[in-house]
Amino acid sequence: MDINPQYTFDKLGNPIGVFLPIEEWNNLTEELHMDIPQWQKDLIDVRLAEYKNDPGNVLNWDDVIKEFDKEDGLL
Repeated sequence: MDINPQYTFDKLGNPIGVFLPIEEWNNLTEELHMDIPQWQKDLIDVRLAEYKNDPGNVLNWDDVIKEFDKEDGLL
């Protein structure tokens, strides 16, 4: 695959951005596309089934973050 990026620079000459023509971008994203492995899909199915069977058996994300912060000495 042939990629021809165009760079943008700040006033000091430092590169700050890259432009790719849309056709090149589309080709790049197609080439790099990776499927989720079947074992991960299966695990998601198991966890969704567990949640559907007992939706109250979950952790509140804000509480999880607070616990991590406590462990890190941030709270």
